[in-house]
Amino acid sequence: MTVSSDISKIILPFIDQFQAKNLLVGGETAITLCNDLHDTRSTVLTTPFNLEQLEGLTSIDLAMISDITETLSKESATEWLAMLRNRHTQHIIVIADNEIAAQQGWQLADYLALGLKHLGHHHNQYVYAYAIENYQPKRDWLTSRFWANPENYNKYRW
Repeated sequence: MTVSSDISKIILPFIDQFQAKNLLVGGETAITLCNDLHDTRSTVLTTPFNLEQLEGLTSIDLAMISDITETLSKESATEWLAMLRNRHTQHIIVIADNEIAAQQGWQLADYLALGLKHLGHHHNQYVYAYAIENYQPKRDWLTSRFWANPENYNKYRW
């Protein structure tokens, strides 16, 4: 099996789960994977990555990005991914070569700080994903049952 087919096995369930109508692809590895998947819904971003690429984008269902942590400085890559996440898409897949990304200063905590979760890896290729639906789970304590007492309204004067 090739590396791209092993990575695509990790990514396919995520892509199928969100049934994206349009796809943003950036980076050589991501482009190769999309070619392997025979996806025709994609818009391709060329490298090198820069913030101006994101200015003209409309809303995207899913973004698959690779080679960003390896080619940009850590600060620039973080800013780029955060802008993509905050303004353009609710679902992101990041494919990173862990050895090269580590040389740029990337650690697991940096991916987690962006809201990404580790999906899996094959050799040095690590796959992280962001989905707004899974980012902040609903907490039981954040309900009126715990912080408000509607039964006491108008009974007591503060």
